Amino acid sequence: MEEELKSFVKVWVLAIAFLCYSYYIAAKIPKGFLRLLSLLPVISLFLFLPMNLSSYSYILATSLFLSWYANFKLLLLSFDHGPLSPPPPQLLHFICIASLPIKIKRYPSQDKSQTSFLGTIILAMKVAITIMLFEAYNYGKHLNPNIVLALFPIHFLFETECLYAVFQIPPKFLFGFELEPQFNEPLLANSLQDFWGRRWNLMSSDLLRHLIYNPVRRISKRIIGDRWKSLPAILGTFFVSGLMHEVLYYHLTHLPPTWEATCFFVMHGIWVDVEIVMKKKKVILIGRKRQFLINVISRLLVLGFLLVTSIWILFAPWLRNGIYEKVYIEYSPAINFAKGVLHIH
Repeated sequence: MEEELKSFVKVWVLAIAFLCYSYYIAAKIPKGFLRLLSLLPVISLFLFLPMNLSSYSYILATSLFLSWYANFKLLLLSFDHGPLSPPPPQLLHFICIASLPIKIKRYPSQDKSQTSFLGTIILAMKVAITIMLFEAYNYGKHLNPNIVLALFPIHFLFETECLYAVFQIPPKFLFGFELEPQFNEPLLANSLQDFWGRRWNLMSSDLLRHLIYNPVRRISKRIIGDRWKSLPAILGTFFVSGLMHEVLYYHLTHLPPTWEATCFFVMHGIWVDVEIVMKKKKVILIGRKRQFLINVISRLLVLGFLLVTSIWILFAPWLRNGIYEKVYIEYSPAINFAKGVLHIH
């Protein structure tokens, strides 16, 4: 583990060095093709850096933060878009924004103390739930396999939200950033469009919106008109998201892509398009009587669809290759520490 930690440090020192180059040299080049050309070596390197690691935890963080988020932010920087444009006045701010899943609030809240206290309470509850779900795997041999299978996406949802919140702590305390939340109670989504666009992993949604959705939408408008321009843009966005998940799985398993993640996201993209068409055709009634009942039913249907398709398709490589079991072993010390802090026995 000590050697793996050294490798992890080396990878991130190299990444920071290339981000310094991006800040001091590439960002000074006029926007457009020349700046993109100057950033391509950095983007290529970030795609391969996770291959130098063997710990699943380190690979997951490096692949997600560098191969996905940092690369997308640098691609947007090439054309003066995204969170890195204009470049922050300080290098450390640039590195932090480029390599972490954070977005600085444009309009800071007035009552920070109340918001922060409530957010801390909710986060503590979610951490406790995540720990209890982790502990359930200890009794996996005594539980029905289908129950363990059903717990995995729920545990993944809470774990991801907690980890993103943890990565927001250093920039908040070091630089005083007020950051946008990266999750907005995804379990309360009343449609797939609501889940993917306004509640789940808002950093990915924002980057994909600027990099894929908006350009494809502009092109689609010229071809098929204003009314349906969003449909191919949504499908293209979900397709690219699927490809990035294939890259993530490849970093974790070193196995050829199975395209299950791409199928999952394309399927969800198609269903989001169906929702939009139904709303425009007024098949889905909104703002009518019994709206509460409609919301409850729609939320249950959305959660059911997400649960079934994620187990069936998205997490198949994780479950097939035993990734979650290995990640659990690596996370055990942190889980035991959190249990002590929260007095969970």
